[in-house]
Amino acid sequence: MRANRWFKWIAAAGFAVVLGVMAAPGAQAQGFTVTAFVVRQSCVVGGDAAVTLSATVRPNVPVTYRWDFTNNGTLTPPSRNPTVTHVYNDEIRVTARVVATTANGMHASGTVTFTTKCCVGCGGG
Repeated sequence: MRANRWFKWIAAAGFAVVLGVMAAPGAQAQGFTVTAFVVRQSCVVGGDAAVTLSATVRPNVPVTYRWDFTNNGTLTPPSRNPTVTHVYNDEIRVTARVVATTANGMHASGTVTFTTKCCVGCGGG
């Protein structure tokens, strides 16, 4: 009977540890969101499209932003500026991802999918 009591205490402590890890600051906070969007597109020399992307967070708290311009897992270095410009080929469909991180490690990510502007042979330049 005594061993059973210890097992219950150890199981309860283990469960508390698991809950603590799930609520760790690095986990995405409930209610903390980031929204990515296209600000503008313009044609550049060579026929490519320069796309300006930006993001907003809710609630409005200081964060750093990291962008993955093609949603392939490659993130830019952290920046406090939510707005970036990246050059893409013209007339392609792209999904870009942004990750916002607060000072205490909470993070959220968002994506935006868009088709780049036609810049060659369509009068877009």
